[in-house]
Amino acid sequence: MRENRGVARPLIGITAWQRTIDIDFGRRRPAITTGREYVDAVAAAGGVPVLVAAPGDPDELLERLDGLLLAGGEDVEPWRYGAEPEPGRDYAPERDAFELALVRGARERRLPTLAICRGLQLTNVAFGGSLVVDLGETGVHGRVDDIDAHNRVRHDIELAPDSRLAALYATTTRTVNSLHHQAADRVAPGFRAVAWAPDGTIEAIECDDATWPFWAVQWHPEKLVAPDEWRAELPLFAALVRACGARVGAP
Repeated sequence: MRENRGVARPLIGITAWQRTIDIDFGRRRPAITTGREYVDAVAAAGGVPVLVAAPGDPDELLERLDGLLLAGGEDVEPWRYGAEPEPGRDYAPERDAFELALVRGARERRLPTLAICRGLQLTNVAFGGSLVVDLGETGVHGRVDDIDAHNRVRHDIELAPDSRLAALYATTTRTVNSLHHQAADRVAPGFRAVAWAPDGTIEAIECDDATWPFWAVQWHPEKLVAPDEWRAELPLFAALVRACGARVGAP
């Protein structure tokens, strides 16, 4: 546990993409990035966001962090759960290895963790589960080439009445976005599915260990930014920050 040195707001690590983008006067360079929405959500909930990425020492990072947000991004390498890679798709093996170590270490330390989209998928793989490699075209999860149009797609989900998420949202039904082409298939031992789309896709998982403050959702709550949606989703980030604050004794 990180020593509390009078810092009131918990330090929350957000996993980041490694990309090549136009920087340095238009020249393409490697960069570490994340969506602004993740940072804004953590800050709005009262946390201090900090980006974490490979290369790095996961154990050293976890000793310094008060909480972890496993963000979206590339597909997890299929060989890690016994599947074949999709033709033409890029993977990020260094990121996978780094984040698999992070989430395993977070569980060991009972570090408060929120896993979003890839984060859910990575967690499921980390503890022995598998993924649907490609959801394909369904009544709910269809392909949309334009990202802005994709972000406007919404669908309903059902939450297990006895889940942490149902208690957090005070409801067993939600309307969420649909920004993913993969999902959990075989749920890892020690975890259970607690939310489903109408087509049966798993939309959230929880850990059976109640001593680990952990939430994992397949949708992107940070991108539900319309006023009513944002008010509905902020409690998820606030729950993470509260759990982090309790861990370090922050007021």
